[in-house]
Parts: sequence; structure tokens; C-alpha cells
Amino acid sequence: MVSPLDTPHLPVVIRPVKLTDAPGLNTMCWPHRSLNNIMNLIDRTLKLVRDRRGLGVVAVWNDVPCGFGMLTLWPRAAEISDLIVCPQHRSRGIGSRIIVYLTERAREMHVQTLEIGVACANPRALALYRRLGFADRRTIYLDLGSGPEPVLYLSKEITATR
Repeated sequence: MVSPLDTPHLPVVIRPVKLTDAPGLNTMCWPHRSLNNIMNLIDRTLKLVRDRRGLGVVAVWNDVPCGFGMLTLWPRAAEISDLIVCPQHRSRGIGSRIIVYLTERAREMHVQTLEIGVACANPRALALYRRLGFADRRTIYLDLGSGPEPVLYLSKEITATR
């Protein structure tokens, strides 16, 4: 399902990720990561889709990927992860659009609880998640690349569409 989401200053489309998106995501969102690393992430995402356990999406502006997010279905909840918007397109609602899109897909998959994690050192993302209805649940320590750091998991209850 493709979702055209236009704003006066930035026409954006949210669509399922493809392996061919890897170079653009590497350039725009993850320049510090190797292309192979991003291709592996997309491969894992596509496997989730094949197994009916999730979905990965890209935000595309002007035919260029500028954001990414992944939804994984776990036994007790679904999780939004790997959410990123390239720096030059932040604060334009793209992250919100990705989350809303993934939330709607989770609802269609009959998910009841949706979780999202955020490094405690990222107050802007934390504020966004709270604005979108997620509530603080638990803090755990994870290595996000620079050693263990506190990560707050937030969740919200969603109801299936009829």
C-alpha cells in the first residue's frame, strides 16, 4: 500500500522498502554505516514480510529515500524500530507519518499493543512518541553503537479495524 502524504513544502510518499532503496538510505540516512549493513537490515525486513511478521517502509521525497521505519510482530506486542529521518528533512512530520503508517498496518494485523524504544539521550524523539500517544513503560540498557545506554520503551494500545 502506498500512501501519498503531501504538505505544502514537502511531498512525501510512504511505501514498503525495497532492496534497491539501500544506496539512497545509505547516503541520506545512514552515511556512517556500510551499504552492506543497510542491505542486511532490508533483507531482514523483507524476511519479516515473507513470514508475515512485520513490515519495513521508506519515506520517499523527490524519488529519494529520506526516512525508514520497521514494524516487527512479537508474541505479546508489535515493535516499531530503526526509525530514522535524514537530518535535512527532520521537523517536517515525516517521522510522525512513518509511525502513523506503521500503526495503521499494525492495527490491520490485529495488533493490540504497539511499542517503540528511544535512547534516553534523544529528547526530540521521546517528545514525538509521547505526542503520538505512546506512554513510558520500562527502561533497559542496550548497546546502540557506543556502549550500553538507557533506552526507554513506550507503548500504546491500539484496536483492530473492523
